[in-house]
Formats: sequence, C-alpha cells, structure tokens
Amino acid sequence: MPQITEAQRVQRIRELLNELNKIPPEQHEVERIPWSGGDQKYCKVITIGADEILLNPESHRLRSQLQDDPRWADLSKDPFSDDAQRVLAEHVKISRPVESFEALKESLLDEGQTHPGVMTHKGVLVNANTRAVAIREFDNPSKRYLRVAVLPEIAQQSEIALLELRLQMQKELKEDYSLTNELLFVEEMFEKHKMPASQIARDLRYFPDKPKKGEEEVKLRLQMLDLIRQMQRIPADGLRMTFFDQIELEQLRGLLGRYRPMSDSDPTRARRLLVTWLLSVSVDVSNVHSLRRVDEEFVDEYVLPTLEEDEEIGAFTPALVSDDGKGVDREPTPEGVDALLGTDDANDRDETNVKRLLDIVTQRDKRVKVPGTHIVLDRDEVKESLRAAVETGIKDKRREAADTDKLEAPITSLRKAIRQLEKSRDALRDTHDDEDFDARKRTSLGVVFKKLRRTTRELEVTLEKYSIPTK
Repeated sequence: MPQITEAQRVQRIRELLNELNKIPPEQHEVERIPWSGGDQKYCKVITIGADEILLNPESHRLRSQLQDDPRWADLSKDPFSDDAQRVLAEHVKISRPVESFEALKESLLDEGQTHPGVMTHKGVLVNANTRAVAIREFDNPSKRYLRVAVLPEIAQQSEIALLELRLQMQKELKEDYSLTNELLFVEEMFEKHKMPASQIARDLRYFPDKPKKGEEEVKLRLQMLDLIRQMQRIPADGLRMTFFDQIELEQLRGLLGRYRPMSDSDPTRARRLLVTWLLSVSVDVSNVHSLRRVDEEFVDEYVLPTLEEDEEIGAFTPALVSDDGKGVDREPTPEGVDALLGTDDANDRDETNVKRLLDIVTQRDKRVKVPGTHIVLDRDEVKESLRAAVETGIKDKRREAADTDKLEAPITSLRKAIRQLEKSRDALRDTHDDEDFDARKRTSLGVVFKKLRRTTRELEVTLEKYSIPTK
C-alpha cells in the first residue's frame, strides 16, 4: 500500500501517544533505552500498523547490500519513497536465510513480539526492520501491527546510529552484523560522526580490558575496509562489497599483516599477493589455514601445473592465461626464459596469469571464450577446476612444509627444477628466431645455463658422496 506522508505519520504517532496518556501511567508500556554516556531513556511504547512506519535506510545491517544494489544509487536520494522502501524490504528479507525468516514469522504470529522495536518520532525504525517486514506478510490484517518505543524529538542521528548498535548487543534473537557492515559502521562513526577511536572501541567492546589495544583494533578495521575497497577494483568486472562477507575477520587480519610490510618494500609483489589471495577466495577456498599457504608465487608454482593436467580445461590453460591482446602492446616473453633470466617481465606476467584467471571466475558472463579459438567454456566449470587445482596446490605445499615430508624435499625440489627446465626448453624453441630475442638475451641465457650446469655438477658430486645412483 502507498506510504502516508511524513506529516500524516507524525500526526498519527502523536495521536497514539496522546491516547496512551489518557490511561494511568502505571499501565503504560515503557521501554528502557540505552543512551550515550551510559545514560538511559524511558520511552513510551505504542502499537502501530506495520505499514504505517518506515524501514530504516541507515540500518547498518544493510549498508554493504545497498552499496552493491545498482538501484539504490537513485533510490537513496529519496529513501522514504514507495520504491525505495520496497527495495529496503527486499534486502531486509533476504539478509536472513529463508528458514530463519520463516521461523521468525511463525514465532511472531504465534507468540507476538518479545520486545518492542524502537523508532523515531517521525516513524523511522531504528531496529525491528525484519520484524516489520515479517508482520506485513501476515494474512490476517488484525495481526499486522508492531509494538514500538518512540524516541524523543531531540535524538540526533549520531545517537540513533549508536543506539542501533547498543540494541543489537542488548537483545537476543538477533543476527550478527556481517563483516563488511561492521567495518562500514566503524568508518561512519569515525569519519562522519567524528567519534574518537577510543569511544568506538568501548561501544563495540573491542578488548574492553585493554583500551589501547581497542583503539588499535579500530584503526586496524579501518585499514581492512580500505584493503577491501582496493581488492574490489582488481577484477575486470569488479567485486561487490558483500563478496567479502564470506571471509572471516582473522583471514582478513592475516592478509593485511602480510600485505602492509610487503607493499612498502615491493609493491608489485604485494599486489600479486592480493590477486592470488582473491583468486583462491573466488573459487571458494576460504579455510583460514588454507589461505595462509597462498602467497604471491602460489599459482605459478602449484596451481598452473595441476590445472594443466585437468581433464576438462587442462588443454586450454596456456591459452586462458596467455595474452589476449587487451591492454598489452607486445607479445610476452615465454615464461621459461624469464624464469631463467630472472627479469622483471617474469614478475609482471606472474601477476598477469593470475589476474586473467581471477577475471574469468569473477566475470558476469558465464561464457568463457578461449583466446585464439572458437571454443567457449562454462565459467562455473572453469571455477570448479581451478578450485580443485588450488586445493591440490595447498595440500602439496602443506606436505612440503611438514616435518614428516622433509625426506621428500630433495626429490620434490628436483622435480620442480625439471618442470622449469622443460618450460625453458620449450620457450627457447618458440623464440629462438624472434627478433626481440637479441644478442643480449642470448648471452644472458648462456650465462645462466653455465651456472645451471655448474650447480648440476655440484649436485651430482653430492649424490655420489651419499651413494645415490645417478647413472
């Protein structure tokens, strides 16, 4: 049904409060509201139609979802319009699992509200948005009413924002804020409302017994939000803010701890770490201990060799990570040659390989065109193959690092060296007559090969010393 005007809503709330004043005070329902500075306010509770009040467009439970919704950019200009309120109701409902929402609906219908909600004197809900949306779906019109405490007119927006948090922490049967919504809340308090980090830490109960550590936690979470926004821009099609809600706080903390020092000393390597980490998360590898194994070299060393053996897309792997002509001015030098020469181009391509894979699994289009062919793969099938390759790579890396596998380390390292030599051999066959493979590169390759031969002789001597057959 169409919304009533603000003036009508304010008048309706005023009339309900006046009606309440006609009965003895001891019969009033009053809600004790936690307020700033540790104070409390006692607010009268009225019963009003669920369709007469407004859902809260400033709800911190919905911030990241609304940022991701392309419709909200225009609707946010008039968040109390019918269209905007319909979109809010949609997000309120889907923010909970279907079974959770239905259970809430059933509980409200059978038992009623355990606690009243809270709204402003203009009828904008502070909390109880989900309850309001659920009650609106009742078949019986006589049941579509909500009990709400009415805040005084002097309540400021910053106080209302903090009140939402305090109510969230005070009441049971609440869904926790998602990671991104909590980070956006911290940012709002810090930047919009100019609240000091020490107060934010107290209100959010970050290390309540260690105030200094609490302040540092607030600053750390602001840095996490900055990092999320940086990662949102990495894939070609971008990432939604809510993508990062699948990530646990400790995973993000671990990534930030690795990324920050690396970004100062080696920005290229640091960015490659972000791209590789994002690729792993994008293919649904999100275990904390697994992600710790993912570093900036992980894809080239562990994932691509496994992916090339995949029955479905193995044959297309070189083409999927090769130059497709977009934004590149020249053909890249083959990977094996770069690996031996140790050029900066090798580092650039390591990131490019991973970035192309990341672009594929995060693209909107479900069709993946294989460059240089007429073949089209299914994005989700590529994603599944990549997930298997990443998980296999993590297991291999974990095995290599385990003490029980130290005896396998000489064999594993030699196998990796063989793979790199094979890549160099194949690359040389492809580029020996390329005009860009000039005398300087040929000389450099010869120098590196001499070092390889010397190292091979040293290894052979060591093998013979320990009676390991080499012939």
